[in-house]
Amino acid sequence: MDEGMPDQHFSHSLLGALVADAASLGVHWIYDPGHIAEIAEREGEVAFVAPSKENYDGVPSYFAHGAREAGSLTQYGEVLALTVRDMIENDGVFSVESFQKAFSQHFGQGGTYRGYIDRPTKGTLANIAKGQLDPSGVDDDQLPAITRLPAILGYAKGADQKALIKACVEVTNVNDIALKGAEVVTSVLKAAQDGNDVSDALESAANAAPRPFAALLRAALDTTESSSVAYGEVTERACHLQQGLPLAFHILKNATSYRDAINRNLLAGGDSAGRSIFIGAVAAARYGVDGPEGVPLDWILSMRDNSDLWQSCRELSKLCGSSCQNRKKKNPG
Repeated sequence: MDEGMPDQHFSHSLLGALVADAASLGVHWIYDPGHIAEIAEREGEVAFVAPSKENYDGVPSYFAHGAREAGSLTQYGEVLALTVRDMIENDGVFSVESFQKAFSQHFGQGGTYRGYIDRPTKGTLANIAKGQLDPSGVDDDQLPAITRLPAILGYAKGADQKALIKACVEVTNVNDIALKGAEVVTSVLKAAQDGNDVSDALESAANAAPRPFAALLRAALDTTESSSVAYGEVTERACHLQQGLPLAFHILKNATSYRDAINRNLLAGGDSAGRSIFIGAVAAARYGVDGPEGVPLDWILSMRDNSDLWQSCRELSKLCGSSCQNRKKKNPG
């Protein structure tokens, strides 16, 4: 990649993660796949359905996004978008101190965000407010731990990756399972963002995964069950990484396009938004933007602030490309 030029795999990955998150808003945390299928049939497609309390009535669910409008990001996507913006302010570098400040200003009292605050976010805000910064996270093994990873890997390629990933995760999640899950996500994301074969990346990550993920991921790739809705009965559909990552692996293995990957994820139900950051990032790096298999243009246009977000993805890609090139020049070989 030429210095200062955007890396398409990386910028597409960021955009794909954000679009996938926004697409999930209207059915996030509905745990009845049959009901989600009914919504999809009624609306024509389940992606970008407007959040409506009526869609959550009478089925196992939690309606969290009544303050958000169709096309808005969930709290997961807001964290990724915030990470991208803060890294741009820091010339493509992920700074824990800077991000903690931005996180508090965005999600905290009087901040710009209006919407659901999950447990790790709430605990992190409390810790930051009382000066507990190293680390600022709480003991939690759920999917918020991986929301920042698609953005920081562009910088982490040339940095001390393991230490940076740990610091990044522990901004919100100080938990051994969360760190192990981040290792798995990092392995697949890095391969996809580097333009490598995703199927091979899934296999390698499953084979190298630490306990308790190894057996779960291996089973997700080896099963003869091709329906991700059905396989969600095996993994379960909730927010814990031990549930979300195996289901995400199954979806990515069996999907034939970006649209198919995201629809599989939404139809599987549960914490679809939590899984969407990883699935969308990998699928977009693999299939690109627009075209018959890539991120659909109509979906990009359905995402609120789409132009600003796409420009931010491209700008961070340029900055990370330049910073990686500069580090290579200073540290040849």
